[in-house]
Amino acid sequence: MPANFTLAISAMLAVCGYYGFAWLLFGRDPKTGVLIPAYEPPRKLSPAMVRYVWKERFDDRTFWAGVLSLVAKGLATIQAEDGATHLRPTEAANRKQSLPEEEEILLDRLLRGRPRKGIVITMLDSRTTLAVADMAASLHKNAVGRWFQENRIDVIVGICLSVAAFVAVAQPRWMAQWGVLVLALAMMAPAVFYLFFLVMRARELCRSLRQKFDATLLWRAAGLLGFVASCIAGILLGSVVLASNFGWLLIVVTIFLTLLNVLQAQGMKAPTQDGMRLLTEIEGFRLFLKSVERLPMQRADAPSDKAGHYERYLPYAVAREVEQAWGDQFLALASTFHQNAGLRGRHHSIWGCGMANRLRLCTKQNCRRVGHSDLATRTMTSRRQSRS
Repeated sequence: MPANFTLAISAMLAVCGYYGFAWLLFGRDPKTGVLIPAYEPPRKLSPAMVRYVWKERFDDRTFWAGVLSLVAKGLATIQAEDGATHLRPTEAANRKQSLPEEEEILLDRLLRGRPRKGIVITMLDSRTTLAVADMAASLHKNAVGRWFQENRIDVIVGICLSVAAFVAVAQPRWMAQWGVLVLALAMMAPAVFYLFFLVMRARELCRSLRQKFDATLLWRAAGLLGFVASCIAGILLGSVVLASNFGWLLIVVTIFLTLLNVLQAQGMKAPTQDGMRLLTEIEGFRLFLKSVERLPMQRADAPSDKAGHYERYLPYAVAREVEQAWGDQFLALASTFHQNAGLRGRHHSIWGCGMANRLRLCTKQNCRRVGHSDLATRTMTSRRQSRS
């Protein structure tokens, strides 16, 4: 047992040492540049692309940043009805638009040519899921290699070393043990892979059921729980087979190496030199979104004080997770710049009753982490006070 324990520790340390060395060579970020507040989105990138480059992966905020950008451009509206969020096309949605590729995909897959009643935004819908997959593929194609590297070869080498360490700790001696090893991995690997996606779907279902209890959703949840139970059973059965034939120490090694490879798949990503400059520009724009109240807005390169600019920048604030600060600073600017004249006419109605209300409805139903539930009320109250 001590010999096996020493071998297991040595195997795990060897894989850790490889990843540490590979990270020093390829995974470290280049030096950051001088941070200067930027008053415009960097390089006219879309909110979704800004977030994708910043996080180096696709997530729910990337999708919602794209959706909100379409809303801000007047191509869609968002409304909450019967506990669901409806995305509806406007008349402009069917016209030819000059949009970033990822937003063009959303517009084409979700809105263009659709009836005015629109669609319900949910990951349980195959159309929404396909749009998300195509959007993620487009962002990956345009960003990877240009603004950051995934260093997949180094990760693949790490996975191969992990498999070698796993086999070295297991020490199969007979053909029957090799068969047991392969059988256990064949049960566990697909179960772990699919369990991740099933949990994401289950999370979406639970959220929908909390909003509105529906028998159809309940049946879907029951079927989904069946698949989740199957995956968990596969993982447990494989673990028992490994433990009974090779000992529980192999289970510990397997869990450690699995977590290490999952973390390094993201940790080995690194921005290119141009990508690092872009990240500096993105951080400068984030500084403006967070601190607009304190920045010199009288500069020639500062944005206009019209509400349309704040409506246009709101998806970027969501992408950079500073939407609450942006809303607070915007309210302060509204009371300072427009306390006498106010924002009259169309711009006022667009912001006060449009984008803020759409975002409130959106975030209450599907994007709770945005934390913007009371922005619409405070914005419209401030506007009314400015006009009076």
